[in-house]
Amino acid sequence: MRTRLKSFGVFSLSAIDLFASAMGAFIVISLILMPDYQKEVRLEDHFRYIEALARETEARLDESEQAMRERLEALRTAQGLNEEMKQEQQILEAEIAALEAQVAARRSRPPPPEPEVIPEPEESNLVTFRFLGLKSEETRYLIMVDMNGYLGQYEELMERTVSRALESLQPGFEFSILAFQQLDTGPRFVRWPEDGGLAPMNARNRAQALAFTHGLAGSYGGSSPLSAAFDEAFASDAEALVLISDGLPNPAFNKSLPPGGLVRDITLRNTRGKEIHAVTIGDYFKYRGTVEFMESLARANAGGFLALAQ
Repeated sequence: MRTRLKSFGVFSLSAIDLFASAMGAFIVISLILMPDYQKEVRLEDHFRYIEALARETEARLDESEQAMRERLEALRTAQGLNEEMKQEQQILEAEIAALEAQVAARRSRPPPPEPEVIPEPEESNLVTFRFLGLKSEETRYLIMVDMNGYLGQYEELMERTVSRALESLQPGFEFSILAFQQLDTGPRFVRWPEDGGLAPMNARNRAQALAFTHGLAGSYGGSSPLSAAFDEAFASDAEALVLISDGLPNPAFNKSLPPGGLVRDITLRNTRGKEIHAVTIGDYFKYRGTVEFMESLARANAGGFLALAQ
């Protein structure tokens, strides 16, 4: 008797039910997660937009920073011009104050007596002082020699300049020399004559003064205490002061005053109305402020100005 063969199916009903349930679960999960996926896609779009916006903002910030730098530079330029205008104003005020003081002094003097008719002498030893174009009617002079470190390279020029100044003085004149510099220990002053007085002009005193000036070689250094030097000069009996300098005072050693303020300060302290002549030596053409300071100082104090390069 033949045995009946059993037939086996690939998928049973249970397996099909399982697959259908799994497919349904997948669909349900997909439907649940679909909004989150869409949100992620939208977030990516937002991120890209934010990044583009950030790049645009950064570019605008760079442009703003450049504009701010340009404005700051313009502001600094304007401030520099303002400082120059202030210095010019201070110089003018100093000149006005000096003129007012001179006018007041002249008004306070009694009227001069009637002049007597006196025959003029045939010759006179006293002549108008002329020094390289500088002119004065005074007869008592103080030569101020700046010995700051920068002028050390111009020692020979300084010596020649003092020599030419002394050659201009005639018998009957009186003079002295004040050399000055700012060292770490403070202002240093060297005088001829040593007592700080005035010496009559003659061949002997001229030779001693030239030897004194020559002996200053090798001692140049430090800065220029012009304010303190003029304190010494105003206390002397000289009627005219001849400043020989590079004309670049350091505010740190001059009451923290800029050049214009220093001109005003010196002029206001010149209560006796001494003439101040200014002679600039060295590479003055490299520094605009050199000429301006020395010329303004001389102009505000009834003096002359000269610049020498050799």
